[in-house]
Amino acid sequence: MTDNLRPTRAEATDVANAVLDGIDAILLGAETLRGLYPVETISTVGRICCVAEKVFNQDLFFKKTVKYVGEPMTHLESIASSAVRSAIKVKASVIICFTSSGRAARLIAKYRPTMPVLSVVIPRLTTNQLKWSFSGAFEARQSLIVRGLFPII
Repeated sequence: MTDNLRPTRAEATDVANAVLDGIDAILLGAETLRGLYPVETISTVGRICCVAEKVFNQDLFFKKTVKYVGEPMTHLESIASSAVRSAIKVKASVIICFTSSGRAARLIAKYRPTMPVLSVVIPRLTTNQLKWSFSGAFEARQSLIVRGLFPII
């Protein structure tokens, strides 16, 4: 969409297939943003992503992801996949995950639940006898790139 207002079929298909393959974010190239229609490009990519997410088969993706993890699962992986499966079965509206590193919340989001995952980052307070320091903001910021994951400190 460097010179045209509408994407080509190849461009639209690439974006839709990327969403169906399970990407978390799309990075547009510099030539796209330097083109004639940068704002329209971003809104078009957003609309394509929304339509592709509506046809995304979450159940099939969950089964493939669990199969890919293999056996035996780690304890954290087992808890994450069980949390997603349970939330789907009871038709939960949100999954809330308390974490200090953000790893558990990212594992839950990896299974692409249909509901948002609220990651409550528990801050750590440390001292070196002269000064107190607070950690947790970095972990919350890193969670912003993961699809469906909303961090809170």
